[in-house]
Amino acid sequence: MAAEHPKLTVAVIVDAAIAVADRDGMGALSMRRIADELGVGAMSLYRHVAGKDTLIEEMTVEVGRRFPYPIDTEPALGWRERVAAATAVDWELYQHHPWVVQAYTSPRYGFSIESLRCLDWLVGGFMDGLGVDVEVATGMSLTVWSYVNGVALAALPGLTLDADYDGPGGLADLIEGRVTDPPPHLAGLAGSARARELTDPRARIDRGIAWLCSGFAAG
Repeated sequence: MAAEHPKLTVAVIVDAAIAVADRDGMGALSMRRIADELGVGAMSLYRHVAGKDTLIEEMTVEVGRRFPYPIDTEPALGWRERVAAATAVDWELYQHHPWVVQAYTSPRYGFSIESLRCLDWLVGGFMDGLGVDVEVATGMSLTVWSYVNGVALAALPGLTLDADYDGPGGLADLIEGRVTDPPPHLAGLAGSARARELTDPRARIDRGIAWLCSGFAAG
């Protein structure tokens, strides 16, 4: 007896697409590939999803829903706590679904109503805690998002042009003392235990966010 195909819904298609992107990256994503994954004809997908752009938008919304911000926490978190929570949630999301880092770099995928609700929560924290206006608070919030996204884009496996890339290359070699005649200032990093944190993306995020927050507080 032939295996039954799943009943096609937007949710089923999105789940299959997320599985493909998680396993093989955004480059492997196509309507044909999703149809093959589900064991159906490619044209049948278009009765539920208008096309690849719409599918990716639905995928980003869904994975964002799976990693929610603690928006309804009581008592309400302060602005520093909100930044820390957003950073932790976003980094965890990127670890589980690296492809979404690339999707978020495109404005067409990055600002669903759920994303705007998360942004509003960060903005409210800055406005209430620092007394800044909505334009400044929004700029601060987007800076936090951009910083975490940028570190993830450069550091997570599968997102670089080199499929064999496993670290920051020359900097790691310099820190480990494997670069001959290094530039004069960077030479001081060789053999430094603290410098090894520079090659740890999460450590870089935490340090950079701390610097950003110090700047925000200083005005």
